Amino acid sequence: MLGTLGLVAIAIVVLSGVDTFLARTERQENRAEANRLAAAGRALIDKGTPADAVAQFKGAIAIERENRAYWLELGQAQLDAGELTDAETSLTELLRRDSTAGAANLALARVLIKEGRITDAVSAYHSAVYGHWDKDAEANRLAVRFELVNVLAQQGSKEELLAELLPLLDMSPDDLSVRKRMGHLFLVAASPVRAGEIFRDILKQHPQDADAYAGLGESEFARGNYQTARADFRVASNLRPEDEGIRGRLELCSAVLALDPMQRGLGPQERYQRSFRMLELVTGAIGRCGGVVPDDAQKAMKARVGAAHMSDATETNLSMAEDLWKVRQKDCSQTPDEEDEPLRLVLAKIAQ
Repeated sequence: MLGTLGLVAIAIVVLSGVDTFLARTERQENRAEANRLAAAGRALIDKGTPADAVAQFKGAIAIERENRAYWLELGQAQLDAGELTDAETSLTELLRRDSTAGAANLALARVLIKEGRITDAVSAYHSAVYGHWDKDAEANRLAVRFELVNVLAQQGSKEELLAELLPLLDMSPDDLSVRKRMGHLFLVAASPVRAGEIFRDILKQHPQDADAYAGLGESEFARGNYQTARADFRVASNLRPEDEGIRGRLELCSAVLALDPMQRGLGPQERYQRSFRMLELVTGAIGRCGGVVPDDAQKAMKARVGAAHMSDATETNLSMAEDLWKVRQKDCSQTPDEEDEPLRLVLAKIAQ
């Protein structure tokens, strides 16, 4: 009897071991198949066919539903394939399991941008910044912040952009290209003073950097300091004479300074001649737009003005030029010509 019980016990142990072995083997085979499908999906992504990759990742998930990496890859493939609704569903399911996953929140933010849901996307970007990353956490958070500020810059959200840029001042690595990028982003955020500080700091270490001088010129230009801006653009142009963009900004500064009747040191006659030139330019802009120049403006351009009346005539010309430019902006659907840019800038400065 005891022998029989012993044999039964041994049989149970053997059968249990066999079951365990078979179960382990099946799990390994399933895992291998899921890995194979996921690898096939990655290969299709590399070939530029994300729509085909979607099916492979779905197959991998059907075998290993709890594998978060597969869910993330599925969502990214659906995004690349333009399947935005499905991508959002996949990534939302992943975030339901782990709401602080940095990579998943970043992928969702990109889906939301494609869908035009900017506010929701910004929230997802923030979740990615403050979420957890499996590796290179600080580098990934910095990259996400830069991606977010680029989105805000494209949207023209200056206040939000500035709010996102300020924390980056202390986080940015000591990388020259990154610092230049920061300077230009502060210009986009309408913060030329901070941009100027960044470019000046760059020039302390790299005094022959044409980009930094051009950036400094842009920061002064944005503040209406055209004399200083011209000097900075001139240095940048000397350092990089083949750069037509820098040369164009230099020429624009010179044109503004040559037209501005409010510059210090001008005599009454020069001020009057510049005001007269501005009136000519405004009426020309109106004419190119098909508008009619008022009689009083035509009379002002034909009038002979003596020295005793030049100051009054200058003020009249400038006031008339401002009013006519407002009419041109209101009634003309055409974008102002490039040749009108110095006039626009001078009028904007006078109006301040």
